[in-house]
Amino acid sequence: MNEDGIARRTVQEIDQTFRDTAFAELALSPETASRLGLEETRIGQPFQSTLDDRSQARFERKRLLRLELLERLNAAPALPDDSRLARHLDIIRDQYEALTRLESYGFGRYEPGLARPYAVDQLSGAWVDVPDLLISSQPLSSYREADNFLARLSALPGAVEDERRRLVSDAANGILPPRIVLDKLEQRLRQFAGQAVDEHPLIVRFDAVIGGLDEGEEYSAEDYRATVRRLMTDRVFPAYLDFADTVKRLALDASTAPGIELSDNSAPMAGNGVAAANAYYRDILGFYTEAGIDPDFLHQEGLRAMTDIQSEIDDAFAMIGLTDGSVAERLRLLSASPGQILADDDEGTAREQVLARLRQHLRAAAEIMPRLLESPPQASLVITRMPAYKEDAFAGASYVPAAANGSNPALFQINLSDLSQWPDFTLATLLHHEGIPGHHIESASVAQSSRMPLLRQMIWNTAYGEGWAVYAEDLADGIGLYTGDPYGRIGYLQSILLRAARLVVDTGIHSQGWSFDEAVTYLTETTGFPREAMEEEVARYAVWPGQASAYFYGRNRILDMRSRAEAVLTGRFSEQGFNTAVLRGGPRPLSMVEQDIEAWYGERLEQ
Repeated sequence: MNEDGIARRTVQEIDQTFRDTAFAELALSPETASRLGLEETRIGQPFQSTLDDRSQARFERKRLLRLELLERLNAAPALPDDSRLARHLDIIRDQYEALTRLESYGFGRYEPGLARPYAVDQLSGAWVDVPDLLISSQPLSSYREADNFLARLSALPGAVEDERRRLVSDAANGILPPRIVLDKLEQRLRQFAGQAVDEHPLIVRFDAVIGGLDEGEEYSAEDYRATVRRLMTDRVFPAYLDFADTVKRLALDASTAPGIELSDNSAPMAGNGVAAANAYYRDILGFYTEAGIDPDFLHQEGLRAMTDIQSEIDDAFAMIGLTDGSVAERLRLLSASPGQILADDDEGTAREQVLARLRQHLRAAAEIMPRLLESPPQASLVITRMPAYKEDAFAGASYVPAAANGSNPALFQINLSDLSQWPDFTLATLLHHEGIPGHHIESASVAQSSRMPLLRQMIWNTAYGEGWAVYAEDLADGIGLYTGDPYGRIGYLQSILLRAARLVVDTGIHSQGWSFDEAVTYLTETTGFPREAMEEEVARYAVWPGQASAYFYGRNRILDMRSRAEAVLTGRFSEQGFNTAVLRGGPRPLSMVEQDIEAWYGERLEQ
């Protein structure tokens, strides 16, 4: 028997099911194995030279495989409800039920923790994901690994072609991204293929590494350099341009509306396309928040929250003597105030100053972590500019977890192509969301849990993870990191305002029939962010339905759990204990987080 009173044979059987399921997913996605920093010996087969199969045939095989995996998970032996193994099984089974439900529609892309309705879009797909993989995660320390790099680069045109075929096939069945999305995708494909080959980030990275390898192999470094340039010029660039031409033609028939639209003949569904689109949105919204959630309810919740947060921002402005104009107008005025936005320069000193400010906020946040968690993880975080090849596709900033094998540290990457995006008063909250106590602390907490099955480490729960990161912004405010910094606190409130506005607009475009202009205008006139940035936001919500709602929804659920715990425990409430209980179980549905919090304060009541 193990510590939970489960027979050893049962534990071994379920552990084997978890391993088999994880390896089945990794066999479907060798790119995921590389991004996780796994060794080929752990997987039991080579994967560093191959890409994911993006064909329609593979979509169908994956759908059937996941149904089989779910059947096996459902057939697992009964376990005590309070055991750790039962919790792992519940989380994994919940994920596969959601994935197979979405895959039954017959279109889109679905992986553990990720769901998108279109075969490719302006933010994701082989055209950007594979170059990012080769630059950020591909091992490249020997000529053998250089061969793997070239093998994957050689496979990139085929991956792009598979996604082009799926996009065309879906379009024929009435499933097509909005015109604004296709226009942006075409533009970015042409930008990628229009770069000078010697200056392309893929070539720069390859050249930098290959020149440092020892000679003596069959081919020289110069042979490799010549080969990679031929691949880019003769095969990769033409594949991107061919795809761009197809996207341009498809855009002529695409809708100007940003919401999901399905025609009546959308395969494999029959009947009313509007009803099918509504059903799909409810399912994908449930995937990112909680199953069964009502879009209309979320829409109204967002509108009510917008009023409350705007009132709080109004009070914060009054404290600094800025009372004229709407909240959005005053936020724009503050952004344009002297010293808020650094002037661009050729030397890059302004960008270095932004990075230096973020590092300053990182140090301040790290110092207060013992007051927020019982045993804060000590993993390092590197703050750096986002690579140039990603800046065209990804606005804002992002967190990249450390590789499992230690080959890459955790990264906070910020897009510094346009410094006007980053008024100084917004930087602290950005750091708290992406870094400490946000995504970095959540990710590092999972990494230090040696008892987390590999499959659990592969499943990201957006409402939990993004909910924690937005809640982390609240923690920074509550712990006093904005004391003496009224502008920084307004930046925090503006961030919370945007999260609530996302809830309104995501449900607005996919459930309320909002137009693209209506959504952009709403964001611009309520949040104070520039219209161009809000156009990118709405284009993101168009291709990632439900995901934007998870931020505010997850944060509010965690705050509700905390309010109940404080009410029950009164003077025995511990902020460190509560936050630790939220993070201890790793990414999981919010209903399970709630169960864990109830168990936590139940134990404290008995002490």
